Amino acid sequence: MTSQRHSHQGLPDFHLHKAPGSRGRGRVVRFARLAAVAIVVLLLLGLGRTLFVRWANAQALAARAAESAVLQVRTVQPKSGGHAARLRLPGTLQGIYEAQVYARANGYVQQWFKDIGQPVKKGELLALLEIPEVNKQVDEARANFNLARTAFERWSKLRERDAVSQQEYDEKAAAYQQTQAVLKRLEEQQGFGRVVAPFDGIVTRRNVDNGALVNAGNGGAGQALFATAQIDTLRLYVYVPQDRASRIKVGDSVDILRPEAPGEPIKGRIARSAGAIDPASRTLQIEVQVPNADHRLLPGAYVDVALALQADGGLTLPTTTLLFGAAGTRVAVVRPDGTVHLQAVALGTDYGKEVEIKSGVGPDDKVIVNPPDSIAEGQKVALATDKKDS
Repeated sequence: MTSQRHSHQGLPDFHLHKAPGSRGRGRVVRFARLAAVAIVVLLLLGLGRTLFVRWANAQALAARAAESAVLQVRTVQPKSGGHAARLRLPGTLQGIYEAQVYARANGYVQQWFKDIGQPVKKGELLALLEIPEVNKQVDEARANFNLARTAFERWSKLRERDAVSQQEYDEKAAAYQQTQAVLKRLEEQQGFGRVVAPFDGIVTRRNVDNGALVNAGNGGAGQALFATAQIDTLRLYVYVPQDRASRIKVGDSVDILRPEAPGEPIKGRIARSAGAIDPASRTLQIEVQVPNADHRLLPGAYVDVALALQADGGLTLPTTTLLFGAAGTRVAVVRPDGTVHLQAVALGTDYGKEVEIKSGVGPDDKVIVNPPDSIAEGQKVALATDKKDS
């Protein structure tokens, strides 16, 4: 370096002497300082913005985390007014009148006149029986009666002439009356040789043939000669469970459902009720009568009876609100302060998607739908905004 440049501190001459149209050293320094300050300010602004955004995001995340910590639930309110339902029970159709026709005297079938499926009228002859033993007894009783009557008539004339005592006359009169009663009884038994229909209907069974030996009375199922039924109206008995018995009324209409025609129900009605619960089965027996003028239904057929149960006015809840555990059946109720109370309930009839609640909740309670198994007593919850209480 020359002495001249040393004296100028190493600066070129154009920095020491301002030439026209050129900037000096001070202006360059100021510009550099301003540029440095501007860069620093921009960096600080960028840093501040970044910190602010991070802080805002942290606040939002904290708020969202706090909100997520509160369980969001949907609620329903118990429905009042009960639940009308249909109850299906099995039954067997019977004639409104049915009878097993037995012989009243021992003998042989001389001839039968009605076969299965044939209509009969009350008192119409079904079969004739040959009863030789009874016939012989009638002949004997008639002979004794004729003898006693002759003796009585003779002693009556003798008594008029006072030829016999009053005691002897009374004995002959008593013998005459006795033989008369015996003859009448045996003649009535002789009439039992005619087997007749007990009422208008049809013959549903014939168990005898010509020449068959029959015994008097109903000593066994094989002793019945005929079975008859009146089928213009049919009846059947069904047994209603105790918890549904109060919802059954005499006169209610029912549907008779047949397996061979499930889509064609036939109307019937409840004719009478036993009026008491059977202690053995805890059921109520009811009789259903079904018009059958066209004989479309057959006695002995298996059918289902669909009963329309009247609403009992109770409360119902969806089955999705129930919690099952060691403490029994409970529901989660939201208190006014937003906390959960696990309330035990007593269940009634199960209607599928809904169940009857006999006790434990009221119509104004808000019950959580699909509560998690982990829900706890006193837990804070929030109602979902898209839920409309029902």
